[in-house]
Amino acid sequence: MTRLIAIASGKGGVGKTTTTVNLGVALSSFHKNVIIVDANLTTPNIGLHLGIHNPAYTLNDALEGKASIVDAIALHESGVRVIPAGMNLKHLRTTKPQKLWDVALDLFGTSDIVLLDTPAGLETGAKSVLDASEEVLIVTNPEMPAVTDALKTIRIAYASGANVIGVVLTKTRGSKDSMDKQNIESILDTNIIAEVPFDHDIPHTINMKSPILVRKPNSASAQAYKKLAADLLGVDFKTKAAGWPVLNALKTIFGVKD
Repeated sequence: MTRLIAIASGKGGVGKTTTTVNLGVALSSFHKNVIIVDANLTTPNIGLHLGIHNPAYTLNDALEGKASIVDAIALHESGVRVIPAGMNLKHLRTTKPQKLWDVALDLFGTSDIVLLDTPAGLETGAKSVLDASEEVLIVTNPEMPAVTDALKTIRIAYASGANVIGVVLTKTRGSKDSMDKQNIESILDTNIIAEVPFDHDIPHTINMKSPILVRKPNSASAQAYKKLAADLLGVDFKTKAAGWPVLNALKTIFGVKD
C-alpha cells in the first residue's frame, strides 16, 4: 500500500525541503520505492535542490490536464524519483492546487511512499496538500516563531483529517538560547521523532544540487535523516555516531574526503 506523507511547516526557512529531499533519499536507501512531489506550487525548490532543470512535464502539467502525473516522474541519481513543479510564473495563474488529490490518486500503487513537499505558511496551496495527505510530518526549528507557526499547521492538518505522525526538529545547536525539546513538545502536543543538528555543509550540498545523504552520508545530519527513515519504516538502524571521532581522525591523517 502506498503511503502519502506531507512534509509541512508553518514557517519558511526551517529546512522543510531539505528534510523532504534527504528523507526521500534515506527511505530509498532502505530499498523502498519513493516519489518526491514538489507540491509547493508558489515557490518550488525541489528541482533546484536536485538539479532537475527543464523537465519534459511537471506537476503543473498534470494539474492542468496536459499530462499524466506519471509522465512527470524524473529519476534522480540517488535512486529516488521526483515530480518537480513548474518554475514559470504563468503557472501561478493557471494551476489549481485544489486538484492535487485527484492527480495524486494516480500515484497509488506506483511506489511505496510518496512525499509531498508542502508550501510554507497557511495559504490555500498548503491546505490543499494537507487535504490530499494521509499522514503529515511537521518540520520546525527550536525557536518560538517557528514553533508557533508549526502549531497552526498541526491544527490545520488535524482539521483536514490527516494523521500527524510527529515533529522533525532541525538546525539544533544545543544552545542555551534554543527552546528545549520538552517545551516544544508541550506547546505542540506532538512528539519530536527526530532531531537534525545544524550542519554547515547543507547549504553547500544544496548549491551542489546533491543531498547531504549523498555527499556526506556519515555526517551527523545525514545519519539523523536515515534514522528518521528507519523509524518511519519500523526497522532497526544504528547510527555511526560512536565511530565518528576515530573515523574522522583517520580520514584527516590519510587525506580521505567524504
